[in-house]
Amino acid sequence: MRTEGERQEAIKDWNKKVDFYDDYRPDYPEELIRAVIKKANLTAKSKVLEIGAGSGKATAQFADFGFEMICIEPGVDLAKKGNARFKSKNIEFIASRFEDYSELPGYFDTIISAQAFHWVEQPIGFEKCANTLKKCGCLALFWHLDLSRDDTDLDQELVSILDKYNGFVSCMPQEDYPERMESISSNITESSLFQKPEIIHFHLEKNFTADEYYNYMLTGNLFFKTDEEKKICREELAQLAEKYSGIKRNFTYELYLTQKI
Repeated sequence: MRTEGERQEAIKDWNKKVDFYDDYRPDYPEELIRAVIKKANLTAKSKVLEIGAGSGKATAQFADFGFEMICIEPGVDLAKKGNARFKSKNIEFIASRFEDYSELPGYFDTIISAQAFHWVEQPIGFEKCANTLKKCGCLALFWHLDLSRDDTDLDQELVSILDKYNGFVSCMPQEDYPERMESISSNITESSLFQKPEIIHFHLEKNFTADEYYNYMLTGNLFFKTDEEKKICREELAQLAEKYSGIKRNFTYELYLTQKI
């Protein structure tokens, strides 16, 4: 469990690098967005709560369906940017930790959280989700991951660079992934508030240039390295991209979809 100090530092970090996140993190596959909408039976009048919305990276992909959306985001600057970005929509950003949010009992049809729910303290997170959802309401948690493999030269060399600069951006070894799925699924089920989730996967291939991957790394801890470290990292990425004709990645998107008991 993260300390309050760690949470506050993370909030400050996101405020600083929000523009890099918006510009260089990959969007979520349209099939994932439509899977949430279809399986949760959302209509233009549905009410959706988003937890950890940032400045609206995932929000934007739900914005044109006519939902009433409340987006909870602890970063004050991020929430301001979200409100400005979606001012013409029925979307409101509230600057608050979800744990401190005064939820509306039985109000929302669905709760979504993209790349953020692991920051929510438990068990209060599941309890507040269940309280603010309507009867049989849906909880949709999703992340994107870059699963590295030991049997490819590109993956080995890229992971070496990421490790050197503490630059991991949603990366993990492929062999560790089943344990991750089991852990998330068990946490949901063991809350006794939600059914065992359906886990749905989507995939997106992207061949980064060296500059594109460098900017992607700036959405993580590389952002806080020295200028000299960033320069050397960029040079190493350029060599890697030249060697392999780009930096090819196959992102795994995971959706955990469950229903309130």
